[in-house]
Amino acid sequence: MTQRAGKAQPYTEALDGGWGWMIVFHFFLVNVFLMGMIKTFAIFFVVFQEKFESSSEQTAWIGSIMSSLRFSAGPLVAIISEITGEKTASILGVFLVSGGYLISSLATNIPFLCVTMGLLPGLGSALLYHTAAVLTTKYFKKRLALSTAIARSGMGLTFLIAPFTKVLIDLYDWTGITETVSQIISGWVADQNWIKRYHYHKSYLILCGITNLLAPLATTFPLLMTYIVFFAIFTGGYLAVLLPVLVDLSGNSRVHRFLGFAGFFAGMAVLSGPPIAGWLYDHTQTYTGSFYFSGICFLLSSVSLFFVPLAERWKNRA
Repeated sequence: MTQRAGKAQPYTEALDGGWGWMIVFHFFLVNVFLMGMIKTFAIFFVVFQEKFESSSEQTAWIGSIMSSLRFSAGPLVAIISEITGEKTASILGVFLVSGGYLISSLATNIPFLCVTMGLLPGLGSALLYHTAAVLTTKYFKKRLALSTAIARSGMGLTFLIAPFTKVLIDLYDWTGITETVSQIISGWVADQNWIKRYHYHKSYLILCGITNLLAPLATTFPLLMTYIVFFAIFTGGYLAVLLPVLVDLSGNSRVHRFLGFAGFFAGMAVLSGPPIAGWLYDHTQTYTGSFYFSGICFLLSSVSLFFVPLAERWKNRA
């Protein structure tokens, strides 16, 4: 590899292997999950019909929009990819798909789901699928047909998604699924190193606190569902980054010790929290005080993380 002005020239030829196989694996997973998402809509179809008492025609529009946009949004995806690059376009696709599904948990009617589970995941699927395909062509030339065939073979594994989705719906309902998705997204975002991971942890704790402080305002069923969903999202977020933040702040050599301390204090909180909440209810005959107590605890727990920069400077000086 030649050098000019102290900088290495970019490698522009197709690799036909090496890191390219990771791109193929990415394309493979895109095929598994995106096609699985489309095929498992039949399971959600029945759930939505029962929940919203909608006709088959109305409900079918959700899946139709999602499936159609995966292909028809191709020109738009091409423009976005040329402006932002494949990596950014792919990340945008992830947020559209996951965000659409998360927001869908707040749905109260079929038109709402046409946007959150049809339009947004449809556009996200197009971004993910097209960018994955383009990246594969950039990394393979001689083995392009083979690599594409391997990636597309992921469609054959979509049969695994359907029973898994059915089990989740039967066990936890479709809103419990959002917390699981939230943890996965939170972990993925934290690993991108856009900012230090403890900032994510601090933010999620603050958001949990604010959500609980606002909980007494949820006096109707839709507002209560909104509280439940957002609290599940923020809770899943801080739980997902708890261990990575602990490793970042303590170092791998002492992680066992600090994890033990963290587990101890968490156990004390679990032990004392419900009795305190019950005591507050007994004396006030309302759960408002319990929500306020929980919200304040979340906010107080984030305070120490504001002193991390100060602690790091003190450590470096020492």
